[in-house]
Amino acid sequence: MSKKEFKITYTRGTGPGGQHKNKVETCVVITHVPSGMKEKCEDTRSRDRNEKLAMARLLRRIEDEKKKLLDEKKNDQRKELIKNKGNLRTYNYPRNEVVDHRTGKRANLKKVMDGDLDLLK
Repeated sequence: MSKKEFKITYTRGTGPGGQHKNKVETCVVITHVPSGMKEKCEDTRSRDRNEKLAMARLLRRIEDEKKKLLDEKKNDQRKELIKNKGNLRTYNYPRNEVVDHRTGKRANLKKVMDGDLDLLK
């Protein structure tokens, strides 16, 4: 990510701290422009340190969001595959055969039940 994707603003902090908080702009607000995520930090008295902390938190949130979206996409693809396949195999005992619907192959039921699953590949 480049620096152009972030908008950094400095403001005066809020809360207890007296004259230093009221006069010095140490509070940092970083906005990630493409996603609209914001992170505010006024943990320390140093502007540079607050900026580093806010940037680290924001980058972590952006990565978490990307990972979440990627996981959702993978889950959606997996669910779509499962939904479309329906039955994977049909075991037909009267005809003594197994049909693998993914590959379309037919195999001997007794051999498959004995553990020879290579017939279905």
